[in-house]
Amino acid sequence: MKTTALILLSTLLGLSPLLPAEQPAPQQIAAAEAQQTPFFRTALYPAWSRMTPQQALHDVRIAIAEARERYAAIAAVTPETATFENTFLALYEADENLKQTMNYVYHLHLTLGNREMQHMMETLMQETTAFRADGTYTARIAEVLRSAASAPWVQELSPAKQRFVQQTMAQLTESGIFLSPEQQARKAQIELELTKLGFRFSQYAKVSPQIWELVITDPDELRGMPQGWMNRAAQEAQQRGLATPEEPAWLINLTTSPANAVLQYCKVPETRRRCWLGITSAGTSRTLDTEPIIARILELRHELANLRGYKNFADMEAAHRMMGSGEAALAFINDLLERSKPAWDAYVAAEMQRYSQACGQELSAVNPWDTAYLNRHIPPQRNQFDVRAITPYLQEEKVIDGLLNIWSNLLGLKFEELPCVCLKPEETCPEGSVEVWHPTVRCFKATDAETGTHMGSFYLDLYKRPGKRAMAWCIPLRDGNPAADGSVGEPHLAALMANFASPAPGRRQLLHHGDLYMLFHEFGHLMHMMLGHGEIRPHCTAEVERDFVEMPSHLQENWIWEPEALATFAFHHETGEPLPAELAQQLATSRGSNPIESHMRMLLASKLDLELHMNYMERYRGRPLEEVTNEIIGPWLFPYTVQPPSELRTLTHVFSEGYAACLYTYKWCEVLAADAFNRFRQEGILNPATGAAYRRAILNRGSSIPAAEQIRAFLGREPSPEALIRQYSHP
Repeated sequence: MKTTALILLSTLLGLSPLLPAEQPAPQQIAAAEAQQTPFFRTALYPAWSRMTPQQALHDVRIAIAEARERYAAIAAVTPETATFENTFLALYEADENLKQTMNYVYHLHLTLGNREMQHMMETLMQETTAFRADGTYTARIAEVLRSAASAPWVQELSPAKQRFVQQTMAQLTESGIFLSPEQQARKAQIELELTKLGFRFSQYAKVSPQIWELVITDPDELRGMPQGWMNRAAQEAQQRGLATPEEPAWLINLTTSPANAVLQYCKVPETRRRCWLGITSAGTSRTLDTEPIIARILELRHELANLRGYKNFADMEAAHRMMGSGEAALAFINDLLERSKPAWDAYVAAEMQRYSQACGQELSAVNPWDTAYLNRHIPPQRNQFDVRAITPYLQEEKVIDGLLNIWSNLLGLKFEELPCVCLKPEETCPEGSVEVWHPTVRCFKATDAETGTHMGSFYLDLYKRPGKRAMAWCIPLRDGNPAADGSVGEPHLAALMANFASPAPGRRQLLHHGDLYMLFHEFGHLMHMMLGHGEIRPHCTAEVERDFVEMPSHLQENWIWEPEALATFAFHHETGEPLPAELAQQLATSRGSNPIESHMRMLLASKLDLELHMNYMERYRGRPLEEVTNEIIGPWLFPYTVQPPSELRTLTHVFSEGYAACLYTYKWCEVLAADAFNRFRQEGILNPATGAAYRRAILNRGSSIPAAEQIRAFLGREPSPEALIRQYSHP
């Protein structure tokens, strides 16, 4: 469910208000529509050219004033006048325009990233934080909702509305809103300190690699390095004043003349060792040591969990997710580790045999700084398929058409590309066109193939450009809303973002297999956002349990390996010939040799994450991080002569990016996706009947029923890890 309004209430408690920003008078709210607020929910397709930083500030201030009035109205509700609409639903919708405005602003910030927008983001964050720090109505609204939740009329509500009442009260309880004033104050202190510590951890982990460097003055120590790399390293040293043409030197760092290249090419073991030490130094230096930060974060998280009535932080995080408890999550990870052990042991044995043969002696362990070099000079343990062989068959336009065709067929949809135009603020959008924020952005409309119902629309923004955030992501821009009769009303709007290289003029754009992975993965999120429907707006979203949200995206990745799917879009960009069956089969087979080391890396990181958040105070507090790491995951580590520093030192997902005690969710979603795809494999990966069942059971449900019920409805049973384990059964 959408939690922004509820989080708003919880974050008000105990925080010191910032200086209040100038707010519009209440009478301005009624005139908001006349004042032209393009960030608010009006037409489905936003007028992006009018969404300037200055306009954002104007609209945010109008939205804040509007939200204040709505919160005041909820606070004034009495038990006699309380209804579902003026309490629980009203709370969800109270700051609707503020959420919408900040959603668009955040999207433009990630997409365009110009300096003016960055500065405006800082101002907007200050003003919205000041608003959220104002607890004027917090206590009263909490009491209104608690009274309403126990009223007899709640039992007469529909199951969906009763579920939302329960969800709301659970989240309010979790927020600490019903704690004593002293407990609320302490909770606020803990959360503020955790925010600061998380930022510091992120900075330390980021800066540490940037400051490491190694200067080499004897070229003999760099034997084997490519000449191009040598030239760049020498030039870097001269630019830094560390060398001259007469007295050359070579500067090694982790960016311009990367140490990773030294590990692969350099023939001098000692140079490789020094570079390996640099590469693994993040979070370990005396001035940027993350270990004390980790210790303090774990202590505070444990205290916060106890304050909220939980045994430990892992239990707190898992309580309202599919897993239910930290113990259940840890049992899941331990079970996967044991099931993966035969494949892992076989992989380790084969690797050690390769290294032993290359070194001419039997090895029980290998130097970690030697593996990349050895891998360049000895054959792999099996004939590995080079996925670059299929790149000539992955013409971008045909891939996108194939992607849309596959999922229109499976999900019973029709995709229509709409004419798009990128405008200046003073220009008017032509009738029948959709405005976009950049000339390369495309927009598509998704309708139900049978009924013609407009389910949602989405943008594709696929190319890299200055100021755009790296990587790929999918973002909901506005959620749909059911009609009064419960049918689909307002459609959804979302965007799929990527960073492909811009196509050269006059040349066909070719994609890599990794680009396919990104497209199909993010399209899984997109379909989850497009098709969610429920009786009430809060249930129309894809904001399901945290350990289920990646399931549709992981599921839809599977099609990029299947010859039957590839045959619908993989054609040679010059000859038009389809991808040869032999290449398609080699690609499919190569997935069976999925690198188990990446699978194990995530399992071990998840185990560390859960163990520390469950048992830190009793077992690990005050002990060196490397000692703790070895105790928890030592039996599964690769047999290196020297183990690198603990991965925890730079694990930003856990200590600064919101995945604390939740790394297991990646593997849990992989299990669910692999099990669900097993049904597709049995019934036909392009079988519309199976696709329709998937849409009915999962995509259409949004967050209207628990995720566990959704996956059971599709599988007809409880999920099993067997399908995932089979992917790693051949080392």
